[in-house]
Amino acid sequence: MRRPSFWRPALLGLLLLGAPSLGLAAPRPRAVASLASSDAARTPDVTAEMLADGTELLMASRPGADTASLRVVVRSGASHDPPGKEGLAHLVEHLVFHGSQDLPGPELRARVAAAGGTLNAHTVSQATVYMLDAPAGAFAPLARDFLRMVTSPLLPGGKRLERELGIIRTESTYHFRGSALGSQIEGALFSSVSAAYALIGSENSRGRITREDVLKFYASEYLTSNISLVFTGAVGVEDARRLVDEGYRLAPALPEERVAPALEAALFPVEQETRAAATFVTLGYALPREARGTCRAVAALLQLRLMLAVHVKEPIVSDVVVRCLSLRGNDLLLAFAYTRSLDGSRLPSLMQETFDGLAKQPPGDAEQKLLASRGGRGLASLASAGPELADALAAEASEPRQDGGTDLGFLQPPPRLTPGVLKDFVRRHFREERSVRIVSTPL
Repeated sequence: MRRPSFWRPALLGLLLLGAPSLGLAAPRPRAVASLASSDAARTPDVTAEMLADGTELLMASRPGADTASLRVVVRSGASHDPPGKEGLAHLVEHLVFHGSQDLPGPELRARVAAAGGTLNAHTVSQATVYMLDAPAGAFAPLARDFLRMVTSPLLPGGKRLERELGIIRTESTYHFRGSALGSQIEGALFSSVSAAYALIGSENSRGRITREDVLKFYASEYLTSNISLVFTGAVGVEDARRLVDEGYRLAPALPEERVAPALEAALFPVEQETRAAATFVTLGYALPREARGTCRAVAALLQLRLMLAVHVKEPIVSDVVVRCLSLRGNDLLLAFAYTRSLDGSRLPSLMQETFDGLAKQPPGDAEQKLLASRGGRGLASLASAGPELADALAAEASEPRQDGGTDLGFLQPPPRLTPGVLKDFVRRHFREERSVRIVSTPL
C-alpha cells in the first residue's frame, strides 16, 4: 500500500469474524477541541469520545464539504512484530484488503474507485492506519463496508498469502528506500531495532510467517481498546456514530485484553555516521513531554533559520524539515536535511551552528510575523476538515499511550516565542547528553 513520507509528523503499526455490531449506548464524551481564534471559520472543531468498548472516536464535521474521510488507526505496527517474524504487521495490513465475509476486497476497491474515492493503508513502527476518502454523496455505504472489511476480514492463507508475500518482496526492492531511512533513525535510537528494513522485515523473517501467526496477531492487536476511528469532512457526528454502529464489528475488548504500548527508552546521546550515496543529516534533541507546545514554535523558528543558513546563504540543500515528533514514547525535536551537493560535508556543522545560535538571537518582528503567517496557513489547511486533517489526527492517534486519548494540542496555535521563553527552552533541552546526530554521507 502507499508509503507515507517519513517527513510527516509525526507514523502509523483479533480473530473475531462475524462479531455483532457494537451499540453506541452511553458513549463517554472526552473532549471537544476548538481552536481559540478571531477567525472561527479557519479553525476545525474536533469532537472526541471514548466509546464503552474502549474505542476512541474523533470527529471533525464540516457540513457542505465535497468529501468525507475515515481513518482506522490500530496502535500496533512493526514494533509489535514477534522476534524472528518481522514484517508480520505489514503482511496483516495487506491481507485485510482481501475483504470481509460481506464483500470481497477487489469489489470494494472497484466501488471506491468508481465513486471517485481512494482506499489505502500504511504500516509504520507504532501503528497501522487504514484510509478511505470519498465524495460526500457516496461516503456512507463505502465507509460502512470499509469498517466491516477492517474489523471482520477473511485473512486468507494458502496461495493468497503467498501472493501477498511476493508483493511485499517487490515493495522491498522498489518502494521502501525511504522506510529504510526511518529504520536507520530508529535503529540508532533503540537497541531493539536492527533490521535494515524494520517495517517489513527481511525475506527470511517473512518466510517464517504462517497463517496462524496472522490470525494470532490480528486477535491480540486489533482490539477495540487499541483503535481510534477518525471521521472528517461531510459526515455529521450522528452520522459517524451510526456508521460505527452498522459497520464496526470487533467484539468489545475484555479488561484484561490490553495491547502493551510500543514504548522503549532511547539510547542518548546518539552519534552515528554511515556511508551512503548522498548526504542525509538528522540533528536534534530529546525533550520532556511537557515541552510539546513550545517545541512546535521552536521548530518553526529553526526551520526558518536553517533554510536561511543552508539554502539561501549556502545553497547546499533544497529543503529542510524540522519536526516535533514522538518515537516509541520519546519526544524529540529533529531537523532533517538531504543533499547530493559536493558541499554536503559542511551540512552537519552548519546545522549545528544554527541550533547553537538559536537563543543568542531572539526572533525579530519580521520573523514573528512570518512565523504567525505560516502557522495560520498551516491551521487553515486543516480547517476544511478534509483528508489533511484526517491524516493529522490519525498521526496523533497513532502514538503509543498508557491511558487517555489523543493529544489534540497540535490544533492550538503555538505560543509566541519571547526571548525569555526561547532562552529557557534552549538552556533546558539542548543538552549534549540528550542529543541526536545521525549523518549518512558518501565522504
